[in-house]
Amino acid sequence: MLAALPLAVLAGSPQRVGLSALIAVGYVGAALVTLRGRRVDRVLIAYVSLAAAWMAISWLRTRYLLHLQPDQLAYATSKTAYFVLIVLPMAAAVALMIDRAEAAWPTAIMQIAIGAGVAALTVVLLGERFLGAQRYSWQGDLIALGTVLAIQPWPVQRFKASAILGVLGVFGIGLAGSRQAVAAAIAAMLVSAAFWGASRFRTAARRRLRSVLSDRYVLLPLALVLLLIGYIAITYAGDLGFHLTSTGIVRGSASTSCNCVTDRLISLEASPGDRDKLLLRGVHLFASNPAFGTGLGSFAGAIPDSIQAGHFYEYPHNVLLELASETGIIGLVLVMGPLFAGWAALFWRGMQTASAPIAATVMFVAVFFTVANISGDIPSERGLWIFGIVAFRLGVNHLRRPAEQPAAAAAA
Repeated sequence: MLAALPLAVLAGSPQRVGLSALIAVGYVGAALVTLRGRRVDRVLIAYVSLAAAWMAISWLRTRYLLHLQPDQLAYATSKTAYFVLIVLPMAAAVALMIDRAEAAWPTAIMQIAIGAGVAALTVVLLGERFLGAQRYSWQGDLIALGTVLAIQPWPVQRFKASAILGVLGVFGIGLAGSRQAVAAAIAAMLVSAAFWGASRFRTAARRRLRSVLSDRYVLLPLALVLLLIGYIAITYAGDLGFHLTSTGIVRGSASTSCNCVTDRLISLEASPGDRDKLLLRGVHLFASNPAFGTGLGSFAGAIPDSIQAGHFYEYPHNVLLELASETGIIGLVLVMGPLFAGWAALFWRGMQTASAPIAATVMFVAVFFTVANISGDIPSERGLWIFGIVAFRLGVNHLRRPAEQPAAAAAA
């Protein structure tokens, strides 16, 4: 079940409620079998219950106390039901199955394999959207997630293999056409470098700065960030007049460039893609009622989609802003506050013990959190909630347990 988790996250969505429900039931059942004869983690259950209760209360307030449009209420209902009845139970079930970071080994291995496979096909096909035109962002996200996991000392335990997969992933990300994948990969790689840099600085007896700057797992993500930025700069037709073809990089116009991320970056020069309007709308809603928000679904129906005529945006493409604007600062603190505390505790303990499995868990969170705050909404960002709640549970568990001994593989 843990090996199938990357595919389950990919397959489920609010557009496939029946399939998502079946997947959630499967993981809840697997968790119950796993927990046979063992104590249930009360802190985990308390957090999931708190998040579900707050969303339910917010929906009741929206439904009976506020005056929203029927389409806004319909979206609020579907959003709340999917999040409370499908996403949170599945996230809790997975977190109960992963009682330590090492238990996520099947998930990490499968995610790396998927990412490498998608990256290879993307490079060979020069950015063709073989997952479907509407799922190009997932194509890039899968590569980004697989890449940042592959450059950790665990579960891939050979540095050369990590470096090769990292380079492959960088070119796959550049060709996938997903700007959010670029942002997620860069953010996660910088977090990875900070994690291993802080760990090396803490454990080095002397010449700490030199020790940090010479560590392979600090240098590798930084080198890949520079490679990705350099790739984008070279293929950025708007600035340098180059584009990529099947025969190599040649000089020419933007109209002849490949279907890669640089084309989408160039388009930002003419239009920000409505993202500025979405963010301003979210900020305006939050300012109008900062304590409790303007109600679930209140964002929907105000900002027209400039690409699809007659359609309106339903959310601000930023989960933190969505929570703050629709449920207020109280909702943001109740839902995200415990997660942030758990993630910080996990990062700190992983850095203290140089734990490579914890570093891999942090990479899951870093990628999904970045994506969720660039293009996601509350119900669809199941990856954030699943791996975020897993990391939360592990962080809380480490606060309750004595410090572990440093992992030998991480410092290699």
